[in-house]
This record gives sequence, structure tokens and C-alpha cells, in this order.
Amino acid sequence: MTVIVVAGIALLVGLFFVFRGTDEDEGAPATTAAPATTAAETSEAATTAETTTEAPPPGLLEISVVDGKPDGGLQHLTVNQNDQVTVRVTSDGLEDEVHVHGYDLMADVAPGAPAVITFTANIPGRFEIELEDAGTPIGELEVR
Repeated sequence: MTVIVVAGIALLVGLFFVFRGTDEDEGAPATTAAPATTAAETSEAATTAETTTEAPPPGLLEISVVDGKPDGGLQHLTVNQNDQVTVRVTSDGLEDEVHVHGYDLMADVAPGAPAVITFTANIPGRFEIELEDAGTPIGELEVR
């Protein structure tokens, strides 16, 4: 009988230490040390960051409207379903409303006040982007 009591107490003490954790766990989130980097690695990372910021993000469609038409012709963007998309439209003189068909999203555009529409592309298909009042197509979004 004594052996069973001692074994039970030993089991309880063991479980106490397993579930208790360490003093470091109390009140502070667990952290891990970051690996040390050399000056060359830091410089390389900074150079990489500088060069990657020049390219537009994959879900960004920038359209410049000049004389009421998309500069360079109808602009296209293809994304995967559930990608984040931003449509940014600038205008040199036209005031209108930018409309992303199918998603029924709209934003006003005017000289010095670009239209910016950001959304999750969760509906597959091809969608016209239009200057609503003028009835002018300026872009097309394809969601795969």
C-alpha cells in the first residue's frame, strides 16, 4: 500500500513540474534570439529592399487617364482568386467615378485626387474597370 501512495505522490509531483513550466514562462511571452547578422548581410538586405520596392506589387493595377482615355490603352491585371487587389486611377483633367464591375466597387477620381479601390478578389472571372459617367473602359481584371 505504501508503494502505491509513494508512486501516486511521485506521479503528481512529476505532472506538477510538466504543466507548471519554468519561471520564465510567467507573465512574459516566449522569445527566441535572432541570429546575428554581419554588416555585409545587412547591406545586402538593404540593397535588396531598395530594388524590390521599385516594382509594383503583383495585385496593383495603376491606370493613368489622359484626355479621358487610359494612357497606353486598356490596362490588364491577372490575379489569383483571394489575392488582394488595389486599383489606382489618376486623371489629368477628367472628374468621374471609377467602377469595378462584378464587385460593384466605385471611387471618385479627379485631377490631383486619385481613385483607390482595394479589395479581395474572391469572385473568379473577367471584370471591366470603367469610367462610369463617361462609359469609357479603362481596364480589365481577370481573377483565376
